[in-house]
This record gives sequence, C-alpha cells and structure tokens, in this order.
Amino acid sequence: MISATAGVTTPQPETFALPTLRFRLPGDWWAVSLRDRDAALASAKRLVRHRVGTQDDRAALRARLVRDFGLAIDEAITGGGQQLLIAIQIVETVPLPITIAVYLPDLDLVPAIGTRAEAVLDVLEQGLDAREGSDADRTRVDAAGAPAIREHRIRVVEAGADSDRGTIETLVADYWLPVPARKRVVLVSVSTPFAQLQEAMLQFFDAILRASYWQSAEGHG
Repeated sequence: MISATAGVTTPQPETFALPTLRFRLPGDWWAVSLRDRDAALASAKRLVRHRVGTQDDRAALRARLVRDFGLAIDEAITGGGQQLLIAIQIVETVPLPITIAVYLPDLDLVPAIGTRAEAVLDVLEQGLDAREGSDADRTRVDAAGAPAIREHRIRVVEAGADSDRGTIETLVADYWLPVPARKRVVLVSVSTPFAQLQEAMLQFFDAILRASYWQSAEGHG
C-alpha cells in the first residue's frame, strides 16, 4: 500500500544541517514546487485535467479541485512553505482532494530545557496558548516516532462569483513536530474539503504523520 515517499529538506541556518522529514504516503501524490506561483497553478490544472478528464459532465469537479488546490498553493506560498504535496489518487477511481504543506517556522523556543520533544512542545504550547482568536482543537499525538501537537479546525472561505457565489468548508489539521536534537519545530498542515468526514479524515491524517520519519543530514534514518 505504501507506494510513495516524499521528502522535505528544511533550510539550514544552524551550524549543522537539519534532518529531513519524510513521508510514507499511500496511493499517488504530486509534489508541487512553490518557487513559482504561476507554474504551480498550471501544474495543478494539468494534474486535474489528466486525472479527472476533460468531459463536459466533469467540469464542476474539475473547477472545484482546481479551486481547492489553488487555495492550498496560495496559502503555502504566503506562509513560506517548503513543499506542497497533493493527493492524486488514494482509493482507485475516487478523487480524494488532500494537500500537505510543510513549513519551518522561525520561532523562539527559549527557554526550553534541552531538546527533548516533550520540553520543546511544552514551550511551544505556551506560545500557542498566547495567540488571540484561535478556535482550533488541540491534542497530543505521535508523529515521526515522537510526541507532536495537532490542532484542527474547520475553515470557511468564500468561493465563486455572482450567482455561483458560496462558501466552502475545509478541514485543516496542523501538526507541530519537534526537530530531533534541536530547539526547532516543523509545521505540517494537512487539509481537505471533506470537512463533513472530519473524524475519519483526522484518523487518516494521524496515520500519515505516525508513518513519517526523520532522515539525518548524512542520509541515515
């Protein structure tokens, strides 16, 4: 079932290179470069046309997927994302729009005592508590062989224009993973428009993060 491995190499401001977070992903996924927005959007459109087809009766599905992927691309670029992964097909013949964006936030985690995952997360959580206007539900989960924080929420965005104007509910799950032996965290944001399937989607997202792993700068797991 595991047929794809995608990696994200974090920037290297430290003296020693940071490890790489890698994913074991079921099905087929497309890794989108975020260096050029126009190229990324064009890539997403080609992906949708190739996978969904060009038949007139599938125009609404194509438009929705392109819109969803466009929103994910814009958000990832705006937030300084390192990489964006788009699910092409997880279950055969069933389009399942899921995106994974990975960020390396520039956060001050002092005074974390040491680099143990629990200590780093405790300091991070204090900062998350201090935010204003956050309505996310938070819990501790396992990810990449260590504790992590998951926050999830339903995001409502405006879509369409004129008579076709409406709103879209998107389930967003943010995973904060401590970088091994560093006072740093990586943020993995997973989203899907299947907000009505929240419980099942969160279980699936959790499984993806549990199966992820860190690879050292020397290339060893």
